[in-house]
Amino acid sequence: MKRTTIKDIAKLTGLSISTISRALKGHPDISKATQEKVREVAEAMGYKPNLGARSLRTQSSKLIGVILPKADTFFFPEVLEGISEVVGRNGYSFIFLQSENSFKKEEELLDLCLQMPVEGILISLSVETENVVHLQKLRSNNIPVVLIDRLFTNSTFPCVNINDTAVSFSAVDFLIKKGHQRILGIFDDPRLEMSNLREKGYRDAFKANRISFHEKWVVKIPEGRNIDQVVAQLLEANKGATAIFTMSDKMLVQVYHVLANQGLSIPDDIALMSISDGKAPYYFYPNITHMRHSGAEVGSTSATLLFNCINGSSFDGHYHYIQAPLYDLGSV
Repeated sequence: MKRTTIKDIAKLTGLSISTISRALKGHPDISKATQEKVREVAEAMGYKPNLGARSLRTQSSKLIGVILPKADTFFFPEVLEGISEVVGRNGYSFIFLQSENSFKKEEELLDLCLQMPVEGILISLSVETENVVHLQKLRSNNIPVVLIDRLFTNSTFPCVNINDTAVSFSAVDFLIKKGHQRILGIFDDPRLEMSNLREKGYRDAFKANRISFHEKWVVKIPEGRNIDQVVAQLLEANKGATAIFTMSDKMLVQVYHVLANQGLSIPDDIALMSISDGKAPYYFYPNITHMRHSGAEVGSTSATLLFNCINGSSFDGHYHYIQAPLYDLGSV
């Protein structure tokens, strides 16, 4: 179906193209009656402003791109809420795209953003992404990029996250201080640097407290594997464990279900603690003690940083860590 243009409205109303354009913008030189008439005709014809054409005239599309692996988890919907609030406050809009954790699709979406008049991009990298070379084309086109949550330590792009290693360390150290020494660690896909950093914090806590660690206590579960099955096998192999640390809500939910299916009581039979966005822990009984990793705060901080870049401000430091406070809800 052919897109309705200002030219089509001008032809129907008998007014000039410049008059139509000014009327749609509410220009004071155009009478209120004419403005009303033009808007009614434009609405009836399904007219929508051409953002591409507008950006050529104004050098500003007021549009940013947001690329996330998926938005069907606890964390990323909150990220989008945080982004939306900041984007709206700045008078912008955003287009949300999902890579489905595919590097190939991630590349395709970046190319799509290059074809669109986006002024900046917020991206959480796919589990298949091994480096950030493909982001250089955005930098070459003067499009600022901010990484969200999933990052690479050797990247020169600004990124927003919690300090994965330090937060995991604090969580496991808390469990140890509560008297636990045989603590199972359950982590996400090993291809994610976030998984490796959080596992490092987990291991470091044992070293710092001079507690013996056994490799059979820890698992990293690749994308697509049956989490319930892996967790059940881990519990079977470690019947003397007194606590479990999970690195995310995704793992927390699955672990809780396995424990419930096995009739294990929290915290009487086994303690449970997680890094969490802060919503999932309250869905369970008892509520789950967690280090709060706020998706909304990550989203708003990332968007604020991106707008600073768009407006020409320099980024102070490679990483921007948000705080992850402890919420002791009695599950340990």
